[in-house]
Amino acid sequence: MSNIRVKNRKKRGALIKVSFVIYFAFCLFAIVWLRASVVNIEYELGDLESQRADLYHNRKIVVAQRASYYSSEKIENVAIKRLGMSLPERE
Repeated sequence: MSNIRVKNRKKRGALIKVSFVIYFAFCLFAIVWLRASVVNIEYELGDLESQRADLYHNRKIVVAQRASYYSSEKIENVAIKRLGMSLPERE
């Protein structure tokens, strides 16, 4: 009977050791996976920040172009040259 108990204890001890190794390996892989995810998100964030800077620069250019299109000199030149209008004569 004691021989069976010793075998059961050895099996239980071996099972606990194997379980601990599996748990440790799982935790290690989880940590590596999380770190890889963080690095991937940091790369995406960097790409989005550069895209944001480009869009901001393009926005400034478009706002400047819009302002030039709505300037009174531009409208007057288009009216005179393209549409053939003339300035009113003062009497």
